[in-house]
Amino acid sequence: MKGVSDVIAMLLMLVITIGLVGLAYSYISGVFTARTSVLLEIDGGSTFCINETHAQVGVKNYGTAKSGEVTIHIFNQTGHTTFANIPSIAAGQLEIKTMNRPAGSGYFRIVASTTGASTSGTLYCAA
Repeated sequence: MKGVSDVIAMLLMLVITIGLVGLAYSYISGVFTARTSVLLEIDGGSTFCINETHAQVGVKNYGTAKSGEVTIHIFNQTGHTTFANIPSIAAGQLEIKTMNRPAGSGYFRIVASTTGASTSGTLYCAA
């Protein structure tokens, strides 16, 4: 009976060791830490209203690849929109665009999108 227990214990130790080595290899090779190629985000620190007709919008690419053309839309409460384009955003870079905004005051919705990635945020403009 002792021989059966030793064999099972040895196989169990071997399976655990192989599993830990596989997990360590996956972590080291970046399987668990890889980022999406293009990951957009509205930058709150560089997004604000300039005056009654213009706003500044900052969009950052947190991904690992350069984006294609990024289109930015600003929507007011009634659905009216203005838009502008940024030719591309390099990986890890912030691009700032000064653009027209819909008339009015209060909260505005901002949407920035490119092929395969999009993000949204809010903008508050006082009267």
